[in-house]
Amino acid sequence: MAVGDSPIGAPAARAAAVGGLGRLGGWGLPLGLALALSVLSLVPYLYAFNFPPHDRVFMGFFFLGDDANTYLAKMRQGWEGNWIWVNRYTAETGPGAYFFVFWILLGKLSALFRLPLLFTFHLFRVLGAFALLGWGWVFIKHFVADPTARRFGIVLLSLGLGLGYVIGLLGHPVVFGQQTDILDLRMPELSAWYSILALPHFVWAAAFQAIACVLTLKAAERGSLRLGALAGLAWLGESTIHAQMPLLLGAATAIALLVRPVSPRGYAAAALAFAIAGPYVAYSYYESLVSPEVLRWSAQWRNNLPPDGLSLGLALAPTLVLALLALPGVWRRRSRGDIFLVSWLLLLVYILWFPNPAGNLRRRFFDGVFLPLACLAALGMYEQMVPRLRSLRLKRLVPFAFVAVTTIGSVFLLVSPMVYAANPQYSITRGEYQGLQWLGGEPAGVVLSSARMGLYVPAYSPDTVYVGQYSETYNYFDKAKRAKRLLNGTEDAGSFASGAGMRYVFWSDEFGPTEPSGLGAPAFTAPGVKIWKLR
Repeated sequence: MAVGDSPIGAPAARAAAVGGLGRLGGWGLPLGLALALSVLSLVPYLYAFNFPPHDRVFMGFFFLGDDANTYLAKMRQGWEGNWIWVNRYTAETGPGAYFFVFWILLGKLSALFRLPLLFTFHLFRVLGAFALLGWGWVFIKHFVADPTARRFGIVLLSLGLGLGYVIGLLGHPVVFGQQTDILDLRMPELSAWYSILALPHFVWAAAFQAIACVLTLKAAERGSLRLGALAGLAWLGESTIHAQMPLLLGAATAIALLVRPVSPRGYAAAALAFAIAGPYVAYSYYESLVSPEVLRWSAQWRNNLPPDGLSLGLALAPTLVLALLALPGVWRRRSRGDIFLVSWLLLLVYILWFPNPAGNLRRRFFDGVFLPLACLAALGMYEQMVPRLRSLRLKRLVPFAFVAVTTIGSVFLLVSPMVYAANPQYSITRGEYQGLQWLGGEPAGVVLSSARMGLYVPAYSPDTVYVGQYSETYNYFDKAKRAKRLLNGTEDAGSFASGAGMRYVFWSDEFGPTEPSGLGAPAFTAPGVKIWKLR
């Protein structure tokens, strides 16, 4: 049976099979889903902004706050007029690099339209929902011909999450000597909904991938250099976020075009698509080998996946199960699109578990993994599972029930932030916030603060911190311990700060009432906060 043949048959049966999921039809369904998810994603943030804990200020993030604040700091550099990223989370600075271009561009847009950085961050998170589900719809339509299967695929892509919560319910058991982890509740890049809810760069990376893949394959099939150029712009957009992804998807495209050849002009069009992003990809690789900031950062970046397959399997299930069901049909057809989707996933498996140069970047190749999985899952459902169901009731119920099961984790992600919004990890005291505002109006310098406050300083001021973020601060843990000793009076903060060329000392009472020594009169005071300005 061809991809576009309905496995159900009659139009009425096809409409019934999705259990009402496809009633909007056409573009109405993906755009309606995008509107619903973008509005829902605002709910926990608006709740936290309007109902913060007493005398505290919500800082704008629930998910991966450590990373999110560093993105605000990068946006600030763009807002200040910079194009080159310089690491402000460590005192060991260098010449910088043209990295984090996506975030620097957002900062420039904030400056152009005079928008607060945090507002722009969440604005592009919301706009990203429309880009991802709109271009995701184009992606699904390219690889899945049956209209009913397409609608199922876009709903699954939009709402689906894995079953990682099962690991949590079991108490994170040790399996075959490995500690399991709830990856789908820790990694936004594994699902569209988590990406929309958490961080805009994951949303836009997947959106760029979706449209770039389709344009590249269409350009190759039609021999269109114009489409190849458009695809190249999309790959360049993806490269400004994660420059490694064109390498993975370029390899998948090459395999698909070699197994199912195109015309010489088609190969030229595909080559043009990747050539446009190629210089920046090459530059990123080069800088990762020579830039002091990048070398220090990457040498201590430890955010890889646990080696056990159970955690990842549950994080991608049940979509992965349906995708595996589609493989017999994929093997029979071996169309160019089928080969591309399977090659994408097999190359990802190779990067994750076999020796290769990716190193600490292995996790970053997960960008948009839900795109090929959603397509294959739709084929698995409507080519393999639904045709084997005898009653129309089951044909209608099974797809709906399947999607419903995948939303359990998604509902948890929406509700849990509001339940835990009063947790101090999401906010700082009003005095600390006032201190950040004061620093933002002062000349730039190096700031000695606690590691906790150091996370916020570069995001709200032009300053560099002694310690602030677990991966971007060089030798983070030792510096965090020493900062604590300096700020609670155990060591002489004045002598240390002066000798290290620091301009500010930011103290709050998080370590107790004892103030740092050897500093004189503070330049700024607020409840529980003092800031000294050194000559």
